[in-house]
Amino acid sequence: MIQFRSMLVAVAAVSMASVLLAGCSNPEMTSSAQSGAPKSTGSAEAVKVDDAAAAALPKEAKDKGTLTVTMSQSSPPLHFMAADGTTIQGVDPEIAMALGQTLGLKTEVKSGPFDGIIPGIAAGKFDMAVSQMSPSTERMKVLDFVDYYQSGSGIGVAPGNPQHLTLDSLCGKRVGVLKGSFQDLKRLPALSQACTAAGNPAIEAMTYPDMQAPNLALTAGRIDAVYIDGPTLGYAIKQGGQIELLGEKDVSPVSIGFKKGAGLEKAVQLGMESLAKSGKYKEILDKWGVGSGAISDFAFNKAQ
Repeated sequence: MIQFRSMLVAVAAVSMASVLLAGCSNPEMTSSAQSGAPKSTGSAEAVKVDDAAAAALPKEAKDKGTLTVTMSQSSPPLHFMAADGTTIQGVDPEIAMALGQTLGLKTEVKSGPFDGIIPGIAAGKFDMAVSQMSPSTERMKVLDFVDYYQSGSGIGVAPGNPQHLTLDSLCGKRVGVLKGSFQDLKRLPALSQACTAAGNPAIEAMTYPDMQAPNLALTAGRIDAVYIDGPTLGYAIKQGGQIELLGEKDVSPVSIGFKKGAGLEKAVQLGMESLAKSGKYKEILDKWGVGSGAISDFAFNKAQ
């Protein structure tokens, strides 16, 4: 397991375009730097520099020699804090560290609210995000994207489905989503619009700062369903969460995001291809039980 130490940093105010896309301009973010030698087979320590990928880095990135990667919090098994409260673990931090080492860059991972990611990148606080971000047309106004994984949106209800809900009968229900996520900004509004177009009540979106919070709200009876990343919902159920999987929708790629025009795309694509060829990419996914989400086409700016 890769371990990181945490500290708090403040994120400065950013452009209005970024605020409109992400909804937050001054979040607190948790900074994590690697400490000690990783002990698990899924660590990034064994990754070698890929000369072609490193050579494809823009001059600014080469001269800087470091890579600051951000991601949201509390989305196990993708990225989440360990019990000690200072160790960020999961698929995304391991992918980030492995990619950084493939590029020959000293890599640091920072975590915080999902809706603080785009403002943070726009402000120059972070170089890229590895946070299960869908490459939407709106986000492409300020970010460039390289696909690195695929997953769907899981819909969960209380055990036994006491309200007899289906994937198509959420009209008028309170549904929990991650604030600023693709489910919040696109998927759930589309479902709600279909409800009102058919003369039914709109879906009431309940937004939360991380993906574990809606699960807890569902368990407490404060909402009727959750609509979050499928792997996170599946993990919660496997860990004994009082949730029943209603179904999964919209399986599609998620992407590594970085500032538009930064010129990182070729290096990131070659780096991910190198990790896939070496087996490290699949090893990390399999370690966390999400190997079925592996992709082979690390596409650039393929909008959803």
